[in-house]
Amino acid sequence: MTKPLVQTLLSCLFVGAIALPAQSPAAAHPIDLAICLDVSGSMNGLINQARQNLWAVVNELAALEPVPQLRVALLTYGGNDHDPARGWVKVRTDFTTDLDSVSEQLFSLSTSGSVEYVARAVRTAVDELQWSAEPHALRLMFVAGNEQATQDPQLPLPVQCGAAVGKGIVVNAIYCGPAGDAIAPGWRDVAKWAEGQFAAIDQDRQEVITTPLDGRISELSAALNATYIEYGARGIEMAQNQVRQDANAARLNAAAAATRGQTKAGGFYNNAHWDLVDASRDPKFDLGAVKREYLQEALRSLDAAQLRLHIEIQRQKREELQKQIAELGRQRDLLVARQQQAQGGGGGLQTAMLEAVRKQAAAKGFHRRVVAEVNDPKTAAIFSAILQDAVRDYRSFVCVAGQPRRAPTDCRMPGPAARVSTAGKEHGEKVYRLFARHAVGLEYIQPGVPAAVGQTLVKESWVCENGMPAAATAASAQLGHHLIVNDGGKIGHAGDYFGLFVMHKLPPETPGTDQGWIYGTIDAKGSVTAIGSIASCMRCHQDAAEDRRFGLR
Repeated sequence: MTKPLVQTLLSCLFVGAIALPAQSPAAAHPIDLAICLDVSGSMNGLINQARQNLWAVVNELAALEPVPQLRVALLTYGGNDHDPARGWVKVRTDFTTDLDSVSEQLFSLSTSGSVEYVARAVRTAVDELQWSAEPHALRLMFVAGNEQATQDPQLPLPVQCGAAVGKGIVVNAIYCGPAGDAIAPGWRDVAKWAEGQFAAIDQDRQEVITTPLDGRISELSAALNATYIEYGARGIEMAQNQVRQDANAARLNAAAAATRGQTKAGGFYNNAHWDLVDASRDPKFDLGAVKREYLQEALRSLDAAQLRLHIEIQRQKREELQKQIAELGRQRDLLVARQQQAQGGGGGLQTAMLEAVRKQAAAKGFHRRVVAEVNDPKTAAIFSAILQDAVRDYRSFVCVAGQPRRAPTDCRMPGPAARVSTAGKEHGEKVYRLFARHAVGLEYIQPGVPAAVGQTLVKESWVCENGMPAAATAASAQLGHHLIVNDGGKIGHAGDYFGLFVMHKLPPETPGTDQGWIYGTIDAKGSVTAIGSIASCMRCHQDAAEDRRFGLR
């Protein structure tokens, strides 16, 4: 379906949307991502995975809203060519928006050595990198290795992890080995002490999924390079590095080249420090101050008006190429998601990083723009009406999560019952109420019986806060009462509104559906973020035993 049609369909969904709590946007939304890799003699697999997956992780972050400001830093530890006085740790690049320079550093890495001091690596990252001072910043560090995490003879690892937490830095620990290894618990402790996540990966298992679209995306990516106009003393060098990093990705495989192409078509790939097209987007940029001797020879004789015209022509060419890549990338992401679903997911660095990024970004108020697949315009039109109706009227459905009995007027009982989601990824750690259009009592699932065509399920989600509420919350302001949960004796309550997840059942033979089910997501502001047979939803709900329905968990 064409993009204008998608926009028309999504726009019509806003009509009749329920009133939602106002959200106060932050002044800035920085994400600082520090990657720290063990480069000792046995770590070639990890380095290759980092080279392979850099662009996929960047593309994941680019799908977040509010749109973040991304900077990436790269550190290595354990190499023989590193300074012993610094604990064999080296800062390859401080936080930068220049993604090509990060890629260049990754492809320059080699392995040697056998001294891996995780504590020293964490301290170096915490103390020497220029982390964002913005209060709303998401500060992430990933440290990966395969030896004992606590072997540093001088620095206690819990102290270094505590220092990271004190600066608002989350440290995620990735152990390159089986989770059952004797030294794996030490890596688990790193994540626990630094409020991050632990993952055990097979560093030699490459998560590479190629698609028929990869070649065309790479061709368009190469065509993008011709739209860049280098300037400044290092302009030519930077343009040449752009081409080198294309070649580096292509030498890995078609998938790496394609994901890099997707990055180049996105907002994070900004080269204003050497490219006149990107630089000229800033109203404060002084084109007249550009030294002509650093421009391409054919441009040196142009007057200001002619140069601006040339920049505008290149900008238009670039934007058209980027639109083509973005559409192909959307289709590619769906193909990859389907293949991942068929393969049962990955077990490498990319999976570990993406799962941690998604959870920790959500905790900072980011949400993911889920790719929506609507191949059939008729199906999309039907579901647009269904979703609009569900958003407007869902609270008149049966709240199958449970309703308390009415209490006497002088008895301050909690409001309608809610539950804490136990899902580990997309829906985890939220308070929710589940509404069903059709239910018998509070039961919307009859074992062994598929859902009837026309069934609509709406999950209303809120951020879970610990303890009883001490004051009014977004939930109580909207509903007129608090939502209290008792999760195994642990009391919590609903805080900020998170959004809606909707499922609707069409005839199973309907094209473009998941055995009849179509999914929709709506964020806290009422914006529809996905509609159709959404790959990420399908991956999760395929595991449900009762016709894509999990029941209350």
